[in-house]
Amino acid sequence: MANGIIQKIKNNNNSDFHFLGNRYDIIYTEYCDISFGENKVFLNKNIDVDKWYKKQAKIIFKKHLDEIYKTFSRKIVYPELRIRKMTTRWGVCNKKNKTITLNLELIKKDIKYLDYVIVHELCHFIHFDHSKEFWNLVSKYCPNYKQLRKEMRDDN
Repeated sequence: MANGIIQKIKNNNNSDFHFLGNRYDIIYTEYCDISFGENKVFLNKNIDVDKWYKKQAKIIFKKHLDEIYKTFSRKIVYPELRIRKMTTRWGVCNKKNKTITLNLELIKKDIKYLDYVIVHELCHFIHFDHSKEFWNLVSKYCPNYKQLRKEMRDDN
C-alpha cells in the first residue's frame, strides 16, 4: 500500500499451489493446462503459471474493483487497474495517473484481503496519506481492516 508498512511477500516454493485462499498439492500432468481437484491442482508441466494467475487476476480483481467502487459515497475517479508482481507492497495508488496497481500475489490469498487492499487504495483518492481521516474512511468501507492487516502481516 502506498506509503504504508512495507511487507516482504514470500516466494512460492513450487511444492504447492495457492488460489483464492486455498492451498492445493500440485500434480504435474501432460493432459490438461490446469484443472482443480478437491485438494489438488493438475498442472501441465509446460503451463506458464504466472500468465494463468494474471489472466484470472484481471477478471477477479476488475470485478471486485467495480463492486467496491460502486459502494463509495464520495465521488472519486474510476481508476485504471494495473496488476503486477510486487515484493514489498500489496497495492499502490497513483493519484496523478488515476491508477491502482494491485499485487498479483493477491490472487493466491483469500478474497477478503483483495477487497481490503482495493478499499485502501480507493481511499487514497480522497486522502493521499495515512492520516486519521484516511483510516476512518477505510473503516467505513472495511470495518475489520485492522484484523485483516494483522493477518496479512502475520502470514508473511
